[in-house]
Amino acid sequence: MGQRHTVDSPPDSPTQMHETFGRYRLLGLLGQGGMGRLYIAERRGVQGFVKVVALKRILPHLADSPQLRDMFLNEARIAARLEHPNIVATYELGEVEGKYFISMEYLPGEDLSAVIGRCQGGQPIPIEIAAGLAQQVAKGLQYAHDARDGHGRPIGLVHRDVSPRNIFLTYHGGVKLLDFGMVRNPAGPKSVPGIFKGKYGYCAPEQLEGGRIDRRTDVFCLGIVLWECLTGARLFDVGTDVETIDAVRSRRIERPSALRPEVPRRLEEIALRALAREPAQRYQSALEMAEDLDRFLLDRNNRPATMSAGQWLEAIFGAERAALKRSISQGDNAEGALVRLTAIDAVKVAPDPERSSSPRSTAQPRALWSTSFGSGSSSNPTTEPAPADASDGDDLISTRPVSITARPSVAPGAGPRGGATRIVVVGSLVALAGLGVVGAVAMRGASLRAGTPSSATTQSTTSLDLRSEPAGASIFVDGRPTGLKTPAVMEGLPVGQTVKLRLDLGGYAVASKETTLAAGQPQTLSFALESAMGTVRLVGVPRQATAELDDRPVDPSKPIAATVGAHKLRLELDQTVLISKTIEVRANAETKLDLTADRSAE
Repeated sequence: MGQRHTVDSPPDSPTQMHETFGRYRLLGLLGQGGMGRLYIAERRGVQGFVKVVALKRILPHLADSPQLRDMFLNEARIAARLEHPNIVATYELGEVEGKYFISMEYLPGEDLSAVIGRCQGGQPIPIEIAAGLAQQVAKGLQYAHDARDGHGRPIGLVHRDVSPRNIFLTYHGGVKLLDFGMVRNPAGPKSVPGIFKGKYGYCAPEQLEGGRIDRRTDVFCLGIVLWECLTGARLFDVGTDVETIDAVRSRRIERPSALRPEVPRRLEEIALRALAREPAQRYQSALEMAEDLDRFLLDRNNRPATMSAGQWLEAIFGAERAALKRSISQGDNAEGALVRLTAIDAVKVAPDPERSSSPRSTAQPRALWSTSFGSGSSSNPTTEPAPADASDGDDLISTRPVSITARPSVAPGAGPRGGATRIVVVGSLVALAGLGVVGAVAMRGASLRAGTPSSATTQSTTSLDLRSEPAGASIFVDGRPTGLKTPAVMEGLPVGQTVKLRLDLGGYAVASKETTLAAGQPQTLSFALESAMGTVRLVGVPRQATAELDDRPVDPSKPIAATVGAHKLRLELDQTVLISKTIEVRANAETKLDLTADRSAE
């Protein structure tokens, strides 16, 4: 069945702005989110000099927030240090009448999310192009990871948001990594406790569990991107936030060839190694991954050239769109090109029932490009931003500053650590139900901006003291990670809400409780965690055989420790599958598998 096209009335044109901002003239609004706006602008000089840029500004009513301002400036300082062909270039950090801005490279192309969506239901991304773009992103990440300060000391940057929305393909064949607003910089402003940074479907397990974040975290996220480019499917985004989080943490990762048989074994091994849930089993650097991808591409007869990649992109998005974006980058009638792009994007592609039902399959590509400051599209610069900071329809959790302090608090029965982390939540609180602590600590911007007293300040609040034996369990509220570990005290929670608490600690069974927050004395909940480990022992395994448990290499000659539950076991000898089956591991018990008996029964 063919696609049906409907034409919506075009929105008010975002191109008729004619606003001067310092040395720049704003041509159009690319997007708006809860924190800022992104514009396309041009700077004119003598003798016909014109430079087209993307210009990011913090929202006026948030500019007085010291923490937001520090985050904005920190992003600019980081980005200014990163000069690499695979990272979007930052030109200037400036201030106009107290309003800070960042000017950046304008990119004539499409983000990878739109590319994957456009390829669904038709021809998938070519194998070589998928491998090549992953290699280019890995090179950009390695450069960022190795960045140093003015004294030559490593900065320790981690991007933390490597996802298709932050990877850009240009019509010139280039690949760029975007948006360093989420970067972890040990020397920069600290993250607010209890606020999760990232998109659940593009996170490493340690991000969700409050573990150590390092360069290997970005490697895992790039592994997700490569897997999705090869298959055209979402790896972990399976429905609700809770389901997505559980998928990242424990769902078996299919080999890409199971969904797309032509994916070479060597390439899928690269993707699966990057996706190892245990950081020690992954590539230890983005450079290692880039080198493996390079070796793979060297052996391919049709390794993509820069120009051919750009031509392929133009073929799937159309020659007119590519020409308009190139003309904007060259400063050639940028306003006219913007008007035409707006008209093109007013034509919505209605979903075909016989095609993929994935949200990506009907997503409209962005007219230009934006970062986490944009909301995808916005044509009205005076519209008040929505409370959430989600930029692109994915599950980016709010990073607005909230009045939270963390301090040690000694309490009886605090456990081995001797003290609990005390989280004090002050100000307007969103209802906990269905949102968890992540939503609960996000303040309603309207009442803060207006300076009016919040209704929640007169509402009765209570505290929740969470403890476990042993300590150190990750705390989830209503299925969402809080970034906290036991023991912890959360104060200022609204009375009357019912919350579901879950504690996760490696080697122990998940513990869950539901409680209704009541007024009065602080409520204490204690959890006795039960061991949830078992072992698997293999008998009759040939000496040269290799084994994988949940796609993770294991030594078949030794007892294999595993968590309780179902696991996928696979044994191979000289590329021949000896056995591939699901086994059940019981707590504090040994699961014995006799390979000889098992094979004779088949």
